[in-house]
Amino acid sequence: MAHRLLVQVVFTGARVFGRAFTEAYRQAAAATTAQQTTNGAQQPASSRDTDISLDEACKILDVQPSGLSLESVKGKYDYLFDVNSKEKGGSFYVQSKVFRAMERIKNELDHLEETQRAQK
Repeated sequence: MAHRLLVQVVFTGARVFGRAFTEAYRQAAAATTAQQTTNGAQQPASSRDTDISLDEACKILDVQPSGLSLESVKGKYDYLFDVNSKEKGGSFYVQSKVFRAMERIKNELDHLEETQRAQK
């Protein structure tokens, strides 16, 4: 009799847990879909390309966001990319972050240049 009660409790618990897990998964999937839809509409195209903000890119390359010039950024990029190469014992992850930061700043400078051309 006790084993029958124990089996019944286990099956009931498993069923309740299964339903709760399924519902939580549905909610998480719906939230993720809604978030992706919202983020895609809010971010400018240049930010979506690299998934890094301009401020973060400037911090990574240690440059000021105001008065960006490709020459100053390129110098910082070359130094940091070289220092973090695997041959010199650097980190591929950091090197990738430096590359993405440079890519983001280039996209921003290109966008600013296009905007200035359009205004003229």
